[in-house]
Amino acid sequence: MFACGVVSLFLSLAALGAAAPELHVLTSSGPVHGIYNDSASTVRAFLGIPYAEAPTGDLRFAPPREKSPSHSPIDASKYGPPCPQLYNPSNQSIWDVLPYGPWNTADMTEDCLSINVWTPSKGRLGDNKAAVLLFVHGGGYTSGAGSNEVYDGVELVRDNEDAILVTFNYRLNFFGFPNSPGLKLSEQNVGFLDQRLAVEWVHRNIANFGGDPERILLFGQSAGAGSVDAYAYAYPDEPLVSAFGLESGTASRGSDADPTESDWNALSAAVGCGTGPESLSCMREVPFKIILDEMDAGNYNFAPIPDNRTFFSDPAARARDGGLAKLPTMGGIAEREFSAAIPLNSTSVNETEIIEGVYDFSCGLHEALGIRLEQDIPTWRYVYHGNFTNLSPTPWLGAYHSSDLPMVFGTYNMSDLPPGPTPNEMATSKYIQGAYVAFAKDPVNGLYDYGWPMYTMDDGKIVNLGVDNEPGAVLSPAADWDVHCT
Repeated sequence: MFACGVVSLFLSLAALGAAAPELHVLTSSGPVHGIYNDSASTVRAFLGIPYAEAPTGDLRFAPPREKSPSHSPIDASKYGPPCPQLYNPSNQSIWDVLPYGPWNTADMTEDCLSINVWTPSKGRLGDNKAAVLLFVHGGGYTSGAGSNEVYDGVELVRDNEDAILVTFNYRLNFFGFPNSPGLKLSEQNVGFLDQRLAVEWVHRNIANFGGDPERILLFGQSAGAGSVDAYAYAYPDEPLVSAFGLESGTASRGSDADPTESDWNALSAAVGCGTGPESLSCMREVPFKIILDEMDAGNYNFAPIPDNRTFFSDPAARARDGGLAKLPTMGGIAEREFSAAIPLNSTSVNETEIIEGVYDFSCGLHEALGIRLEQDIPTWRYVYHGNFTNLSPTPWLGAYHSSDLPMVFGTYNMSDLPPGPTPNEMATSKYIQGAYVAFAKDPVNGLYDYGWPMYTMDDGKIVNLGVDNEPGAVLSPAADWDVHCT
């Protein structure tokens, strides 16, 4: 039987064509067949690899189940579909003016739990094992996908040596954080459990892509950063990663306070499933598009809840009790986070509103990093200031929420807004990428060697990036940002 299986696998691979052997990689999900993602064939991409079984039927709202290995090669030449979500674009939102979204929600399906890997060609890697940058996407726990164009990994992997980038999908909104009266408390945040399974998949398989499972930087932006922050408390003894990155988000932002499960009950009743624990089996059978239509018509909120497994209501107390992974952590915000929420056609801008919104992000980070400093965890802190016209076409936008993403991933060149990328913009992106890669390669000394001072409560130095649209770092006191924090 084994010999027949090997012959069958060989024939299946041959049927895919005479592609380079390095585009065939064996994983726990089965053999995957990738593509070269750049014209020089220096970056390999393996897209849409399933890491979990489809969370449908009895598996809807259930913890994810590891993907059974496929005996046939998996076509990893294109992204998998996004998870069910709502997206209502506006031509007055900066996020819709730029070409980074919306992702193709027309193709969304519940069978969406997939992973994307960008890795150097074997000719570039040689015998080296690359550091891994594992990214958790944002979207307020309600929308998003690892396939968003702004997260494309080809630029980062091509322009940095010995670095691998990984993105993935996880369940969102009602499907990821249902807060159902029919579920155990420990199984309410299945979106977070998806994230853990994705980390486990990467840790188990990344060596076959040329990666080092002992050097995985888990980082995220917005709700993705909140997810990473929560992850550090959920798995203190077996994190499977070596460092954390919090980009414009912490676990204290975006949680749900709905102890009566009112949103679940209202939505369940609206689609004909009634209320209470008995509604769970019915809601597992309702087509997801009917559920999304009702969510679009109504007013519902589904977000992580404290479950004492993946999300905790008092992180400081848990850290003091040893419930925080003591791994080096880098955290940052954008200078004008909240400006992204203002319509582009606004004739006047409420600066007070913007400043107060920024302090919300900054003070959350101040608290999250302060908890780590109390545990003697190496910590770094930054603020991004870049205001490049092809990303911030209206000057008052400045460094808005998510404007740093194209700089981290090197995807600023995807914007077709005039005047296009400037030399300073390209140099700033290269510098910021260099910091992230240095941190992934050596979480303890990488940023220090890069010229960044460690963040402390004593002198509180913050690294400022993109100041006056120039590359490099400018140091300033943290007190300038923390004066309003309580």
